Amino acid sequence: MHKFRKCILPAVLIVFLSANALLSHILYPYTYTRAMFHEMQTADYDTLIVGGSHSKCGIDPSVLKSEKGILAINAAQGGEHTLDMYYLVREAEKDVQLKCVICEIDPSYWVDEPNQTQEYVALYHEFPWSAAKIGYFYDKMLRADFRTAPFEWYLYRQQVAHLPELIREKKSEEYRNFDISCFTDEVQSYHRDGFIARFRVDAGTTREDVPALWNRGNYNKDEQKYFEKLAGFCEKSGIELVTVITPIPDSTYEAYRDAYDDASAFFEEYMAERGIRMINYLRDGRNTGQSDDAAIGNTAGRVPRDPDDFCDNEGHMFEDTAAEFTKVLAEDFIG
Repeated sequence: MHKFRKCILPAVLIVFLSANALLSHILYPYTYTRAMFHEMQTADYDTLIVGGSHSKCGIDPSVLKSEKGILAINAAQGGEHTLDMYYLVREAEKDVQLKCVICEIDPSYWVDEPNQTQEYVALYHEFPWSAAKIGYFYDKMLRADFRTAPFEWYLYRQQVAHLPELIREKKSEEYRNFDISCFTDEVQSYHRDGFIARFRVDAGTTREDVPALWNRGNYNKDEQKYFEKLAGFCEKSGIELVTVITPIPDSTYEAYRDAYDDASAFFEEYMAERGIRMINYLRDGRNTGQSDDAAIGNTAGRVPRDPDDFCDNEGHMFEDTAAEFTKVLAEDFIG
């Protein structure tokens, strides 16, 4: 009996772990994050954009290239905190020699704990297997709900109802070849360089969303911890780190002026103390009484301010205004 247990228990463990890994693979749907990692490993680029959804649909690499010859991939996405940015940059540096990282700073992320939704595991799930992924697991997944770390598929358990379709998807040529056409619909289009173009259509959403507001006395110290790890890695690797705060609608700024002005003051001082370049489009033209073009010293593009430039109150730009904004960013970035 003792010998039987010694044989059967390892076998049961192997079957359990295999089934767990298979469920995580099958139940997890094909997302643009998988295509993004493939592009990071295969494309010709030397600039990586990291940040949240504001920069995902606000900084267009194709415009950076056409305006200033900058070869960039947009690796930003919703729910991407500084911990994720740190590991993304480390992963990119393994495959290419990065010259620059454009890091979007969203003050609301510095006061929010990461939401443990499906977004929470998106980057980790697709992150290639390496020693870095072990560190990523330790830093991120062990903080998650106790069911998420050992059973990653737990957040996708409702996908069981779509199991046949998911199996067909994993066996499809589109999945194997990292096809991105499935990520385009009537609302938005995903580009190979990682940019999401938001169309000017009625998506059935309201403009009543209220952003999470900056609070100097209650910011998340983990955001600072991993930002400084990111900054240290860039410095050690000879990578220029440039931080950017993207613009928001005038109506949002006026409604919460005190919070946004304090966020501007905090991050400008924070970056200056550390010798990190910052381009802040919250302040541009607002606190100076100048027009945006006069404040930034160029007329290559336009900093969006009108609520109609955005699809919501938080600051997610439409495709055309993202192109105008990226022209300004390219000029400010290179000069």
